[in-house]
Amino acid sequence: MKVLFQTICDQGAVRPNNEDAIKHGFCNDKNIAWMVIADGMGGHNAGEVASSLVVDEIELAINALETSDSTDWLCWMEIEINRANNKIFNQAKNNPQQTGMGTTAVIAIVDRGTCYIGWVGDSRAYCYHSGDENALAQLTQDHTMIQALLDKGAITKKEALRSNNKNMLSRAVGIKKGVEVETLSLPVVTHDIILLSTDGLHDSLEHLSLEKSIGLIGRGEQVAQNLVDEAVYNGSKDNITFGSIFIESFA
Repeated sequence: MKVLFQTICDQGAVRPNNEDAIKHGFCNDKNIAWMVIADGMGGHNAGEVASSLVVDEIELAINALETSDSTDWLCWMEIEINRANNKIFNQAKNNPQQTGMGTTAVIAIVDRGTCYIGWVGDSRAYCYHSGDENALAQLTQDHTMIQALLDKGAITKKEALRSNNKNMLSRAVGIKKGVEVETLSLPVVTHDIILLSTDGLHDSLEHLSLEKSIGLIGRGEQVAQNLVDEAVYNGSKDNITFGSIFIESFA
């Protein structure tokens, strides 16, 4: 398999520090591509510590695997995110300066013709498939209070977009012992693009604008910095992180 990565992790124009984190890689011995993004909880102590911990733990777990042949990736994601969750929770419990820290997490692993996604919080995964009329599809559903109200029909989409609390999480990594991880898998083909992002990016871009930019990746263009610039221009007040996996071939 041959893949091309694009990533950026930017402080943005407003935050005094960067609480986002991203890691990715290609394992030649396992023939898998992977990426993980985390967004430390804004307004909490040591959000940047929590996000760094979760991406570091996933990287260590990936590298520790001897083979991917018998790996149940969806189960693996649940186990490893919970392992990171408990490490963050215990560290915060033993360090008063880090009390209350937490983070979102979203992982993508491409293994042969399947992409596996696991997530907690409102960092997102998308898939761009150039053969579709609506090429960019959001794969994940945000774990936020607003999304829960939408699911119940208590508010409309227009009300959700106007809400000042749309990023209040209903689920996060590290804030309590044990966390419910949501997972999914989907088939992928040559020239598909998997996109991961934090809310500083996707909350500040129209879906069609994001779709148009991601389509340029398949033409060999670098889009990461342009996406950050557009998000900042549109008024993003958060850190901005973007990562993509372009599946060039499965040979």
